[in-house]
Amino acid sequence: MSKKTKPRRRTPASSVTPAEQTQAEAIVDGVLSALWDGIGSGDPLRAELETATCIAIPRVLGQQDRGDNETFIATVLVDGAARKRNPDGAALLRMLMALGTPDTKRAASQALAELTGAGIYPPEWVTEVGKVTPGQAWRRYDVFGDDEAIVVTFGYGEAEHGIVVQVDLAGIPVANAIGVSSNAARLVEAISGDIKEFERAEQISLAEARRRLLSPLDRADRDPTVELSTQSRAYLPVARSRVRRLPAGDSQSGPVFTAADRSAAVDEFMKSPLAAEAVADDEDSTRFWAEVLTGYSGRVPGEPPAEVGPRKLANILLGHVPNTFALSPAQRGHLEPAVTAWVRWSAGRRDLGEAATNVLMEQAPKVLSQFGQAYEDPDAVTIRGYASGLAASDADVSWLSDNMGRRMFALPIPERHAPLDLADPADRRRLVEAEFGHCTPPPGLTSEEFVEAAHRVVEELWRDKENPTFQAASRMYSDGVSRHDLIHHLAGAPVPTMGSSIIT
Repeated sequence: MSKKTKPRRRTPASSVTPAEQTQAEAIVDGVLSALWDGIGSGDPLRAELETATCIAIPRVLGQQDRGDNETFIATVLVDGAARKRNPDGAALLRMLMALGTPDTKRAASQALAELTGAGIYPPEWVTEVGKVTPGQAWRRYDVFGDDEAIVVTFGYGEAEHGIVVQVDLAGIPVANAIGVSSNAARLVEAISGDIKEFERAEQISLAEARRRLLSPLDRADRDPTVELSTQSRAYLPVARSRVRRLPAGDSQSGPVFTAADRSAAVDEFMKSPLAAEAVADDEDSTRFWAEVLTGYSGRVPGEPPAEVGPRKLANILLGHVPNTFALSPAQRGHLEPAVTAWVRWSAGRRDLGEAATNVLMEQAPKVLSQFGQAYEDPDAVTIRGYASGLAASDADVSWLSDNMGRRMFALPIPERHAPLDLADPADRRRLVEAEFGHCTPPPGLTSEEFVEAAHRVVEELWRDKENPTFQAASRMYSDGVSRHDLIHHLAGAPVPTMGSSIIT
């Protein structure tokens, strides 16, 4: 868990200046012009890339609201294609059906049915869209396990192209750079050649490429805090479409490490001479840090216990720990010797070699020197409240992240929040009052009764994901209802018109 989990607030439309609006309109016009040129070229790959670029326009312009994104695509792309009433418009609708979200696919399918009903059909080349033949896959990675890049090639008719995806492994794996090239051979050459000291490259199966790419690409698509370049954002739908064409293979084809494996690694460390030096008179604190550091590997099913690199160490100690654990004085005092010993033990356990071990050991004191500031950061203090009652040192990190995400959905961090203890029900109630106290209550409820009902809903969302309230909220959110509006509804208010806001 890192500070990037803090929800971002959307810039109100009223804050957009006339100059910014003009610039945005110019960008849209330019992209749409390129789109119709791409459709008219009859080149399936070019048409896909131009369509994906248009789908990405709202995100590129800083719009993160999912409902607004769908509205843009429906009104500008789907309706615009339907108004063309010619084969090119029908072609765009087929492209949107191949690359869009489920909502976009449905809208485009309905619009295309109306065109074909009127005798307007897409050109013949559209039937080949997305019909690629997977070729080969390569992986380039660093020996520390901090990141990797994967290239997959595809045949497309008589041509060949490739995708390349850079995956950040320091946190929960996410794609942070995406490329598409019509020169597949050059991509393979780039990823497999000029290997640096702490890098390795290998050819992997197509099924392994799918396993390594599917979740990181999906996460990049749905997480608004993931920062992608304009080009990567545009290529994301195409890359996701290509990866879904790869063979799934055996679901257990990758290594599987369990909580028992992580516990065994902790025991192995605690019996080592390095741990003996670090323990001094506080075995409990040493074990606490070993469990936290080893347990971090649990966020990724195939990551071996006790794997750490320079960036991952910074993620753990400057993001995960400050945002998760309320430390005792003894645990804070034992941080440096325990972490230093564990990092050196990890390097030896993995046979990193002297040069790589030195890189890792040089990073440790740099990170440790910043820990105090990260731990006392007001944002981190507040975020720790979301982990209240969840954050055991040996807790499964992916489970912990999922539950903290659910609580952040129930009650996002306000812009001004210090001092605030989200572990305290009274502080949570104050946030609910601030958000819903000025809303118009539904018929039959006073404002006070409505706030109390909203507070009940938020507390049920906060508690766990098994209760009926959370299940209903999940269904509504999947249908495009905003968080505030669905709580408003579940508390007794009618569902507002989509696209409107009831926040006052």
